[in-house]
Amino acid sequence: QRGAIDSLVQASLVELFQAYGIAVAPMPPSARERQPTLPDVSAMIGFSSESRRPGRLTLSIPAAVLGLMKSNVPGFRQGDWARELTNQLMGRIKNRMLQFSIRLQAGLPSNMESKLLESQLQSSSTMHAYAGRTLRGEVVVTLEGMPDESELSYVGPARVASEGDTILF
Repeated sequence: QRGAIDSLVQASLVELFQAYGIAVAPMPPSARERQPTLPDVSAMIGFSSESRRPGRLTLSIPAAVLGLMKSNVPGFRQGDWARELTNQLMGRIKNRMLQFSIRLQAGLPSNMESKLLESQLQSSSTMHAYAGRTLRGEVVVTLEGMPDESELSYVGPARVASEGDTILF
């Protein structure tokens, strides 16, 4: 059972796309049992924590969804936007893990071939996939290297900056 981490990842995914006006409906666990078909554009970001081996988060997004998000920006490149969304998703998950006193350090996002990710997902027993349905196709998140549910201990809400907050140094 991965109830807390599943909920945390799904809520972060929904919240991320909601910030850009895209509705995402998380797929129930029974629908996630099947091997997801990964969309056109994928990006990944590595992360580490003090007590765990390094992990990786990937985000795969249909080109049609990316087009809705940034269609009016001149010079828009889907790979750049996918990396930025992956970075933002990692930040949201990182902030939510603070309430369990788990501090994650994220690396730099990079693009990834969806076919390579699909083969890694098929051969991995530790990678978890999360899918969300949009009107223009499924968004897929994969995650490996997170703590076990038994390691989580709720310590209370963490005060983190929200989008749009001004931080004075």
